[in-house]
Order: sequence, then C-alpha cells, then structure tokens
Amino acid sequence: MSTSSLITVRQTESLLRPIAGDGAQGLSLTRLYQNPQHFTFQLAQIEPGGVSKRHQHPWEQVNWVVSGRGRVETDGGMIPISAGDCVVIPGEVTHAIANPGDVPLLLVAVLGPGA
Repeated sequence: MSTSSLITVRQTESLLRPIAGDGAQGLSLTRLYQNPQHFTFQLAQIEPGGVSKRHQHPWEQVNWVVSGRGRVETDGGMIPISAGDCVVIPGEVTHAIANPGDVPLLLVAVLGPGA
C-alpha cells in the first residue's frame, strides 16, 4: 500500500461537536471516517450526567471505552462499562449510553455498513 492512499486525522478531540435534542444531553461526536459501504469510525464524549439519544439502527455498533465509566441501557437491561471495555451492540437493538460518573466518558465507535 502506498502512503498516498492513507488517511490521517489529527487532534481528534478538538473536532468534537455538541449533539442536542431527542433526549441527548452532554453528548459530543465527531465522525473521523465514513464509508457507508464499509464502516463509520467516530469519537464520542459524554459529559458527567449526560446521555446519548435512545435509538436503534440496522447496523452493528462496536464501542471501545477509552476513559471514564458509564452504562449501556437497552430494553433488556443495563450494562456497566469502564475504560478498556468493548461493547458490541447488534443491529435493531434499542440503546442509549449514559455517564453517571464525575468525569467525561470517551468512546471510540465503529458502525457497520449503512451508517
């Protein structure tokens, strides 16, 4: 592979944009790479007391917790998460991610084809 085909995104945390509405509070996102035929790669930060919008989608979502603690809420219950954890959310599963802690929750997310 030649280096001309590589994509590099630097200073990613400075690209975070607040997302509001539909129940989301204290959530910031940045899409670092998106190719709907393959995958979407993004960074998410949820402030203390914040929560993502409760939603579902047809694609699989994989979240890796970089720092902080939180919980993934689904119709089936609640799963605590913390730094180093990896959570796979199957398609069509209604979910939200909340931060009940006192420091920001930072996540790397990979969304499957179609995102």
